[in-house]
Amino acid sequence: MIKEEFFEEEPKWKKFLIMVVGLILLFLVTSYFLASYPLFPIIASLSESHVAQNESIVLDDFSIIFTQNTYEELQGYYDKDKSVEMVVCLKGEISNDYIIDEIYQPEMITQTYNHVTFKSCSTDSIILLHSQPFRHCIASEQDLITLEDVKQRNKDILMVIMCEPDRFSVYE
Repeated sequence: MIKEEFFEEEPKWKKFLIMVVGLILLFLVTSYFLASYPLFPIIASLSESHVAQNESIVLDDFSIIFTQNTYEELQGYYDKDKSVEMVVCLKGEISNDYIIDEIYQPEMITQTYNHVTFKSCSTDSIILLHSQPFRHCIASEQDLITLEDVKQRNKDILMVIMCEPDRFSVYE
């Protein structure tokens, strides 16, 4: 025969205390992961950027269309060394869309994981494109300063940031 005293219910305050401690621990673990891993910039980057389809980046007002194997050439530059940022200059013509028919890489001065210094693109370039770390497609303050600088020489130039093989953010 089993004694009933072993099956007595724990007091309600004890259950409540265990629940509160559990919620606090869950909050601490969750906040540790959210604060230690740059999750918010990645979410912002994914919402701001565009995925290329059929060798084109389609935006609301215009598209960037790659012709003459320039998209494959761009992918080659991107895949060459993902441990550092890279820069390429895109040439072509602007109708309503940006039609890319030539790509070249300017002289690099320094390249690191999250920064690149390079000699300027020629004035007939219509897009300045550079890579950034994986899924970080938001322009830095320095990127925006660079864009304003190149716009003084060519008002129609765009800055495009590439953060995955087919993901881009476009800045006018």
